[in-house]
Amino acid sequence: MKAHPVHHILILLLSLLLLQGCAGRDLTTLRDDAYQAYHNKDYEQAVHKFEILVQEVPRDAELWFRLANAYARANQQQQAVGAYQNALIRDPQLAKAWYNMGLIQVRTALQSFMEMQKYLEEDDPILIQGDIIRKGLITLLGQENDATNK
Repeated sequence: MKAHPVHHILILLLSLLLLQGCAGRDLTTLRDDAYQAYHNKDYEQAVHKFEILVQEVPRDAELWFRLANAYARANQQQQAVGAYQNALIRDPQLAKAWYNMGLIQVRTALQSFMEMQKYLEEDDPILIQGDIIRKGLITLLGQENDATNK
């Protein structure tokens, strides 16, 4: 006896629903593993898991934010800024993403001014201006650290 075409369609739909349910559980496990890796300070592993998650669920601003935090902790600053930007595209009201991204950008600017000073001659007019900016950034970051330690 030959199966009716409707039976094939029902079997296909049932299979897809089962696979989708399995994928949902796998993503939940992956998310839990990513959070656990981050909590355990295994930032490289957290990055890896969050990268998979944002590929699977690209509209989730929270996952992008968590990926950015993992990048930042793994000392991958440019990737962190990009991930924060992706989080903010999806949820521009995510204030923590704005804050964290701003801190990374200020720290990166400080590194640039510190590196610049290695290559300037003492009579270069940029030296004085660069030193003023560098000291201001150090003060700013010091005040930020004081505020977060309270």
